[in-house]
Order: sequence, then C-alpha cells, then structure tokens
Amino acid sequence: MIYGKAAAVGIASGLLFAILWVAAALWLPLYGQMFLSQMRNEGGVAASYVGSGSAMIAALIGFSAGFWWTVRRARRRH
Repeated sequence: MIYGKAAAVGIASGLLFAILWVAAALWLPLYGQMFLSQMRNEGGVAASYVGSGSAMIAALIGFSAGFWWTVRRARRRH
C-alpha cells in the first residue's frame, strides 16, 4: 500500500515538475529577450526550443523526489 501511494505521488509530482520545466524553458527565454530589447530600445527576435529529453529528465527527477518523499514520510510514522 505504501509503495502504491508513493508511486501515485511520484507520478503526480513528475508530471507537475515536467510541466513547470517546459513552461519555464519556453517562456523565460522569450520574455527575457523581449525585456532586454525593450530596455535597449532595439528590435530583436526571440526563440526557444525544448526537446523531449530534457522534459523526460525533469519528469524522472520529479517522480524520484515524490516517491522518495512519500516513502520516507511513511517509514517515519512507523
């Protein structure tokens, strides 16, 4: 039961972390470039790219952290 709950929390945290990673990797370079071009009073083009490899690594890190955190909390209670 503990590992099932930990897997569910791991999947949810992995999905959330991957979504946040993709959003940050797409939007931060675009808005950063637009902000800098406004400060310098010059035009510019901004682009960003996110590969599936980096999103998969982010999801794996999120899953591992959520799984480990849930198992650790469950073992501390017993």
